[in-house]
Amino acid sequence: MTEVAIEIIDLIKRYPVSLKSIAGGRHWDYWGRVGGFKELFARKKGFIQALNKVNLKVYHGEVFGLLGPNGAGKTTLIKILCTLVLPDEGEAYVNGYNVVKQSGKVLRNLQAVLGEQHRGFEWRLNLKDNLEFYATLYGLPRSYAKKRIEELLEFMGLKDRAGDMYQRLSTGMARKLQLCRALLLDVPILLFDEPTAGLDPTAATDFRQLLKRLAKSEGKTIFISTHNMWEAQSICDRVAIINKGEIIACDTPENLKRYVSPEKHYSLILDGEPNGKLKDIIGDFEGLNGVKNVSLEFGSPNRIIVKTDENFRFLDMINLIAKHGLNVKDIETYEPSLEEVFIKLVKR
Repeated sequence: MTEVAIEIIDLIKRYPVSLKSIAGGRHWDYWGRVGGFKELFARKKGFIQALNKVNLKVYHGEVFGLLGPNGAGKTTLIKILCTLVLPDEGEAYVNGYNVVKQSGKVLRNLQAVLGEQHRGFEWRLNLKDNLEFYATLYGLPRSYAKKRIEELLEFMGLKDRAGDMYQRLSTGMARKLQLCRALLLDVPILLFDEPTAGLDPTAATDFRQLLKRLAKSEGKTIFISTHNMWEAQSICDRVAIINKGEIIACDTPENLKRYVSPEKHYSLILDGEPNGKLKDIIGDFEGLNGVKNVSLEFGSPNRIIVKTDENFRFLDMINLIAKHGLNVKDIETYEPSLEEVFIKLVKR
């Protein structure tokens, strides 16, 4: 097993534009025109560039997020890794196996949970029977499959619903059953396309916790594509932002926030009036390394607003608070969210 779970090198994927759209809706007229074929294949814009020289590395045991607007290429990349779509150029490796030349070995090292949560399940079978059906397809020994299914249903909180027909499940429970199916085979890599789409806040939170538990306690590599910025910020170790088929940034959420805006704002909420001379207090704050601006806001309560850059040390501010004997009731912090980072990078 290599340190790199997924490696993508200069990956390119194009989809042809439909003939009807190229011909402006005159499908048969277009084909009947003299030189129609020649014109079609000579067009530089006769295709959609879904992926354009994508390069990524995902490491074992991390939760990796692929973020992007609708139509950015997220699902195409997931399907290439699952061997469902062939790339036009470039290479992709899963656990060291080439997705085109070694697709059988790739499929023994990953499982995918795609957006179509109801696909593949029999609505009139119960949860346990559905999983037993897939265990048979995967060639699992009956005794092992039975034990594994019981473990997974309990792990997902579905044990009490094992005898219910699939058609009675909520969207959240159906998504959990998808994950049970993916975990029947003990594979090291799990791919998810919009994992919490359509889930209510409670079900989405539960599902995110399951993904984090799989990565941290069982060492699984989790690769998710999403446009839910808060989701990526809360569970991903690293994220890549894709736009118009190109990776425009890749780093930890914290580093991406600093990359776009290194500023951080601290609001010191004072309990009562500040002791000592305000001029001295403000002057000492302004003298700290990394402080860009200090202001005092009178109101209920009074606040000292400190704007800092990446060179600021929080401990220096704490020592200064102690020096002046400030009665600080609370400290609020503001920094750019991953959503703000995403918007700025995509617009740029």
